[in-house]
Amino acid sequence: MLNIFQLFTKPTQLKDILLKPYLIEFSLNRLALGIDNIRIDVHISPQLQKALQKTAFFIVIKHSQTEIFFREYSKKNCRSEKDALKIICSDALRDGINRAKAEDEIQIDYLGQAALAKLFREEVKNQYKKLVAHFEPLGHSYELSRRHTEAELRKVRDKLATIKLTKNRIIQMAGAELFQIITDIQTDNLRNMREINFQAEQLLPPIFFNNPLLHTDNPADDFFLIEEYVLMGQRSKDPDNYNNVKAIIYDLLEKTDLRQRHKKEIGSPDKNKRANVQFSADAGEHDFDAWIMEPENIDRMMNVFDSRKQYKNARREKKSKAILLKLKERIKIQRSLLNLFYRKFKKSGLLDQLVASFEMKTVYGIYCPPIAPCKIKEFLTDFWARKFITYQLKSRKTAHGATFKIAPLKKTVSIIKGLSVADKKAHLLNFLRQFSRYHGDLYNFRLLKEAMELINFVNTEKDILLSRGNRSLFEFLLPSERVKEEKPVSNHVIIKADIRGSMKINNVMRSKGLNPASLFSLNFFDPIAAILLDYDASKVFIEGDAIILSIIENQDTPEGWYSVARACGLAIRMLQIVHSYNMKHKENNLPLLEIGIGISHSPGSPTYLFDGDSRIMISPAINMADRLSECNKRIRKFLSDHDPLFNLFVFKNVLRSENDEDADDLYMRYNVNGIELDSNGFNKLSKEITLHPITYSSAKNKKMKLYSGKVPTLSGNYQPIVIREDIITEIHPEKFEILGNTFSKYYEVCAHRQIYELAENKVE
Repeated sequence: MLNIFQLFTKPTQLKDILLKPYLIEFSLNRLALGIDNIRIDVHISPQLQKALQKTAFFIVIKHSQTEIFFREYSKKNCRSEKDALKIICSDALRDGINRAKAEDEIQIDYLGQAALAKLFREEVKNQYKKLVAHFEPLGHSYELSRRHTEAELRKVRDKLATIKLTKNRIIQMAGAELFQIITDIQTDNLRNMREINFQAEQLLPPIFFNNPLLHTDNPADDFFLIEEYVLMGQRSKDPDNYNNVKAIIYDLLEKTDLRQRHKKEIGSPDKNKRANVQFSADAGEHDFDAWIMEPENIDRMMNVFDSRKQYKNARREKKSKAILLKLKERIKIQRSLLNLFYRKFKKSGLLDQLVASFEMKTVYGIYCPPIAPCKIKEFLTDFWARKFITYQLKSRKTAHGATFKIAPLKKTVSIIKGLSVADKKAHLLNFLRQFSRYHGDLYNFRLLKEAMELINFVNTEKDILLSRGNRSLFEFLLPSERVKEEKPVSNHVIIKADIRGSMKINNVMRSKGLNPASLFSLNFFDPIAAILLDYDASKVFIEGDAIILSIIENQDTPEGWYSVARACGLAIRMLQIVHSYNMKHKENNLPLLEIGIGISHSPGSPTYLFDGDSRIMISPAINMADRLSECNKRIRKFLSDHDPLFNLFVFKNVLRSENDEDADDLYMRYNVNGIELDSNGFNKLSKEITLHPITYSSAKNKKMKLYSGKVPTLSGNYQPIVIREDIITEIHPEKFEILGNTFSKYYEVCAHRQIYELAENKVE
């Protein structure tokens, strides 16, 4: 008996259970206040507002089932308006992301998302009012018109009555469908853009706007709770009221090692710091909230039913003993914690309440309205309340004049009495999942609600000019709505691609009676020219067997501040083009092309010379890119057995000094189908996009750093890139002896498919 007692009192160990804390930073406290010195001024795209009005009206018509009263409504038109709104919203939020990047302030992006949410919420209510306003005079016109029958008049009046009676339902359903547009563009269109510009922990979770509480004025409404989550008591004496359930869960989790785990993985919250990064809210103040608000944690901690299935499947599939042992340990922990919750919920009277809340879902609609859902739950759980509610039901009639039948309720009582312990535990587990969702959604709702209350929509020309003049206006506009003006150049990047052995190729082609000019043109210069637009690149000039390209950045145009990233993406595409043509050449016994690419970044604007009408660019980046694209013939022979995953290696000539004025051969390169990025370019790249560091061990156990990221192209796609950082080694150019490492580094833009597969797995 003593051992059993100790078993139940010993804290449940959750350290081996994989749990994910729900952590979110969300605030607008660093943004300047607007012209009223109280709120933040926001100007949303006028085109977006017009598109939203039309889309919201169609969606409200759809969910009020009034389609036959509006000629302009059709399912096709509704879908078309939603698709158009998605594109416009994406463009407006993309504008906000670019501004956030330009000012290095992610709160501008938060503001754009919160402003869109506020606009959507307000518009659904406005369009509902518009719907009611449409039907009220319609009834009067039907009444006065001789063309409409009494039946048609009654139909309009009944529809108006239904619209008013189901107001909350219409607004909830229309709001949910409209907000799905925000959720879709956040996950489909803008996620990649945010990931390359901001740290992962700064991003709002995808479910942040997929929140039913955003579409109701009463988060504790019985009908709302039972349809979206689970019915909970509203009176302080109810054992299943929200605050009581929350307190019991906190108390039960204290009997585990979760608090120690919280301190270890998250730490004690700094209240002063916390006030600077998020809004205050009733939810989310307890240490355990970070774990409770993640619904999947409920299953990880207590879903013994699923773990038993996994164990049976693992045994049937003859998995290893280690896997089976791990599953058995998880089952033991989950069973212990679920039993702990089961006993506490049963003792406190909570278990009967939550079981009734789930079992009543199939029958409550018969009686509600006019009976409140909480009364149906009382019928199922309280013997004495059952008699009084039976009397109430017998004294009332349905909307069709019939009396209410008690049989479905009595049958539900019998079902509840016949439930096994396992059934009740399953209900308990489901209740905890739904409570977790509600708890997290309530927290997110309060954060967003406080943010929305801070937003002041500025739409009059006078206020826009005043706020803009005071530099306190945050605008989220479409590209066509922004004033076009020539911006000064702030940065530029040069890409040089040099064909190796062009003279030899020329001689071979001519000896066979073939045209070398067409080979270079069709297989190199022309296909490269075709992809320049996607990377915002332009041709500087073609120099014999080399092509020099540039990408320019302008001030106050953050949407284009990806010059180095796009140069890297363009260089990779150039190598892919050469590789694809080489495969054809190999089949047709034609010379293969080999190139070397150099990428150099330079701050500021290049200078220009003019030869008649021709403009000639002058920049130190051109000279640097030229050096980076070179390949030393002797080094190439020396590295005949190099690592095939990489195509660039840089050595320092030990016989040369960096102080030598003519030290063109200070660095000796192997660059065959390789891409070298200068150090200035790498530093700029790390500011343009988020780079994820990866440690790579070569076949010779040499460790080196890789950096993985994504490049946004002008077409809206995202291209992965991997950069290799390695140490420049000293070499004797005559003896070809490796003498040791320098303190300098070089950077290769990788192109091998295997490196990208490695990077993808590592980052995930």
